[in-house]
Amino acid sequence: MKTRHSVLLTAAAVSCSLITLNIAGAEAVPEYDLVIANGRVIDPESALDATRHVGIVDGKVVVVSEEPLDGAEEVDATGLVVAPGFIDLHSHALNIPSAWMQAFDGVTTTLELERGAWPLEQAYDNVAENGLPLNYGFAVSWIDVRMEILGEKFDQRVTSDVSEQVIERIEDGLKQGGIGIGLLPGYVPNTNRVEYYEAAKLAARYNVPTFTHVRGKFHDEPGHAIEGYGEVLAAAAATGAQMHICHLSSSATRFIPEVSRMILKAQEQGLRVTTETYPYGAGSTVISAPFLRARELQRVGLEHDSIVYLKTGERPESDERLTEIQETDPMGLSIIHYLDEGIEEDATLIDKAVIFPDGIIASDAMPFTVDGEEVLDPVWPLPEEAISHPRSVGTFARVLGRYVRERQLMSLSEAIRRSSLLPARLLEDSVPDMKNKGRIREGADADIVVFDPETIIDRATFEDPRQHSAGVRHLIVGGGFVVRDGELDQTARPGRPVRATAH
Repeated sequence: MKTRHSVLLTAAAVSCSLITLNIAGAEAVPEYDLVIANGRVIDPESALDATRHVGIVDGKVVVVSEEPLDGAEEVDATGLVVAPGFIDLHSHALNIPSAWMQAFDGVTTTLELERGAWPLEQAYDNVAENGLPLNYGFAVSWIDVRMEILGEKFDQRVTSDVSEQVIERIEDGLKQGGIGIGLLPGYVPNTNRVEYYEAAKLAARYNVPTFTHVRGKFHDEPGHAIEGYGEVLAAAAATGAQMHICHLSSSATRFIPEVSRMILKAQEQGLRVTTETYPYGAGSTVISAPFLRARELQRVGLEHDSIVYLKTGERPESDERLTEIQETDPMGLSIIHYLDEGIEEDATLIDKAVIFPDGIIASDAMPFTVDGEEVLDPVWPLPEEAISHPRSVGTFARVLGRYVRERQLMSLSEAIRRSSLLPARLLEDSVPDMKNKGRIREGADADIVVFDPETIIDRATFEDPRQHSAGVRHLIVGGGFVVRDGELDQTARPGRPVRATAH
């Protein structure tokens, strides 16, 4: 005779059997949204360099495993490098077509920090309106604040009370989340030096970096390159601010060895000074920049035909023609050939800038233009007439392909560190998001580039800058694909704004 207790046990056993049957009959739910399997994972923070499987959930890396993982989606990265996406500190091209080109260069976050933007909220809103494939952000623009307050006299010295207004307006921008202060004394060399110092003091108070295009880059005095770099180092020493110097190669040109020693010595003494560069001998800017005026060219080691006017593709045949262009189209873009990569002495100087200890890789990307107008329409491929500096397209792949693989001037892990972890660390004290970028570890943002180390290379040239870099197989931003299997997803807009937190 069955007791009540035995009946209950029998019922429980049947119930368990039914549950087991239901589980066995149901499809297992994958644990991860996306798995990147079998790749050579390089994490510059932990020095991991080994075959791993990366599990991603809700835009975050949740596991880096030695064992295979089960994902709703999976990409096989056998033979490929899986690295944190590159963080470009220096881009003037925060638009969809340019971001697509940078995606093929491994960039997942593109920031306008040298010039910055003003009004700040408007800059963020303008990008958010159409979305961007890459993460984005802005510093507060000192020169644009000056333009707002002073109008046409923005490039002149002012009284101390006006300088105070400038600094107060910049502080408003920092309170809105500006990623530091963008400083361009090189474009307005006659502005107040005390104002520059006060901007550095403000940055120190808010614990945000400054990003400087140095005031002087001439080969003689006044305005010598040594003087320009000295002003930045003096501000760092006097205020304790984090002073970041933009594009070492094109600001120091033939004085790269001397200013490199200055920066290294300052760092040895504990000053918070960093720098960046791109691996090209030519720069690019508006043709009316004061250091490109005909009367100043020889002071920078240039001639009128060292400059290419992008709207027409011409090299001005005389100082008079250069002056004519500058007067009729002052904001026209140009390419300036400071150093010739085909000359051994010049190539050595470029190399010294690229391999500067702990130097960050940054593109100084310029927008593509057609007949002088910026290309903004999301058309792929870009129009045949579209032109820009090749650094806008190939900076990071050029370092990986030429400096790492071909010439072995830098290790692969070091190039990745300079392109991802170092820029993240520069910003992370004031930008909380950066603590989870530039790494591949549990909790990191799933901003990831997957590339072939044997084929990655820049292909953009001065003659045809529309050739995007080769070798990037997948680019993932916030867990979503922008490039998959080497193909661009033209509908993807996973980029998110990056802001500082005011202290």
